[in-house]
Amino acid sequence: MKNKYPNKAYIVNAFTKDNIGGNKAGVVIDCEHLTYEEMLKIAAHLNLSETAFITKSSNPLYDYEVRFFTPTTEVDLCGHATIASFYTLGKLGLLDNSKEKLPLKQKTLAGILDIEVSFKNGNISSILMTQTSPEFHCYIEDLSDLCSILGISPLEAGIPGIEVKPMIVSTGLKDIIFPVNSLNTLKKITPDFGKLKNYTDNLNIVGLHAFTFETENTDSSVATRNFGPSVGIDEESATGTSNGALCAYIMKHNLMDFCTNLQISCEQGYYMNNPSEILCQGSIENNLISIKVGGIGSIEKIVPLPDLLN
Repeated sequence: MKNKYPNKAYIVNAFTKDNIGGNKAGVVIDCEHLTYEEMLKIAAHLNLSETAFITKSSNPLYDYEVRFFTPTTEVDLCGHATIASFYTLGKLGLLDNSKEKLPLKQKTLAGILDIEVSFKNGNISSILMTQTSPEFHCYIEDLSDLCSILGISPLEAGIPGIEVKPMIVSTGLKDIIFPVNSLNTLKKITPDFGKLKNYTDNLNIVGLHAFTFETENTDSSVATRNFGPSVGIDEESATGTSNGALCAYIMKHNLMDFCTNLQISCEQGYYMNNPSEILCQGSIENNLISIKVGGIGSIEKIVPLPDLLN
């Protein structure tokens, strides 16, 4: 008789570049018998930023139920743990890889969300998740304080030859999308994290996402760095929602050539020795922008779960 409790967890890096880098998440499958307290206990044991618990659904409205836990609580949704979850399902042969694109739906505390898993020669080539509709909030008009916090000059903000300002944008979480003039400027950003936390706290936003069109990798569209001390993360190696907001910002301001669809590859984590790649797809219909964000993953290791549940 099959044990009703899962006996292992997968440690998975999401948004990897050439099987390295990315953002780590725990993944546990076959969780239909686990209680809230048991999931929390496993998440605390793994001690990662998020762990996803996956249950296959018999409900025709969605394919999987996925719940996300930090070591201390359940959260509504986690982007990199979503990528990690569906990468793991595909890698274990639990998804139909006979089609080029496999549409799926996951039920989360944030609602039922669309997932698209793409295959090439039977192997996963990308996993995309639909973001919430972009919301464009205010521009940052006075750059002096913020640039001082970041350790750069106001002359180093912006895009050469283009009149564009930093802006608060959300495709699920609010970030300042902050253009800088070069890769050298991006590299030299050294935030005063205490002051940046106060700045973003006062705006009631998650953090700041800096970018430039100069890149380390010739295959990348933009180079990015993400700072979120307001949520306890000074710098993050791979962020889905922030790059989704960046894609929407690029489309709104026509910063790249496109007609109705735009696809970009965002490099991140290069200055944390953790190079990551985040794929973003944007489309416009009836003047409304929709955004999908995703990437690929790699299973780092399998962790046996000790007898935590008895």
